[in-house]
Amino acid sequence: MSVSRIRWLRQLIPPLLAATLLTAGSAAGIRAATYQASIDVNTTGFNPPCDGDANYIVPKMQKAATAAYTRLGHVATSRTGSAFTRAGTLARTVNDWGYYVHSHGDYYWHSTDARRYTGFREDSGDCSQAVIFSKDIKAKRLGRQSNLVFVSTCHASDSNTTLPDAFAIAKTKSISPANQGPEFYVGYIGVRWDSDEWIFEQRFWNALANNQSAGAAFDIAMQGNFNDASFDADWWGTYTYGGVAGPWTVCPTCS
Repeated sequence: MSVSRIRWLRQLIPPLLAATLLTAGSAAGIRAATYQASIDVNTTGFNPPCDGDANYIVPKMQKAATAAYTRLGHVATSRTGSAFTRAGTLARTVNDWGYYVHSHGDYYWHSTDARRYTGFREDSGDCSQAVIFSKDIKAKRLGRQSNLVFVSTCHASDSNTTLPDAFAIAKTKSISPANQGPEFYVGYIGVRWDSDEWIFEQRFWNALANNQSAGAAFDIAMQGNFNDASFDADWWGTYTYGGVAGPWTVCPTCS
């Protein structure tokens, strides 16, 4: 279990657009179809008794992510506490076009396979919090397309991360004229603090709301100061993808 040094500065250590903006479908298409997005947020693991003091940042992350995915055209539903479980996440993931999670994450040992996979912990409303491994998600999704996947945990975008593949997002950076469709994966490198992640996420969501591409939004989010001078994150996918829900289309006039 992680212990914070000061309130809200909490490490996520695991406990026990270029010229042409790529958008996914038109606004009319978004209204006509249903594109599910799940927002899973571990609140229990960052508060007593699982951690040392109350954390007021995590609920803000949940609210902001839910609003962002809704704005992008998803039918977004958020879960936390006993509603965010390993079983529930794996049951929903096959129908998720978008996904956001904030939790404890690491490159966890999988005893049956005798190897490590990137993963994150459920909330479950207690401090035991089972790991959801990337291989679990991959086995459920079976290569189905993803849109925007934001893994707000430690080690989610380390060089050896196995999570992008679970969502069928290639670990390549496609910058115009190259593209790999309407997909974008973003996560943090190494051990990060909630306060810095919240700074990054506010900038990222605000940039998307201002019609920046996901890649440009990432660049904007990385600009400016963080509490930890070594803060780092990474992305893979299509730089010019606008983050909008659904199958892809090229929209030269979109902004």
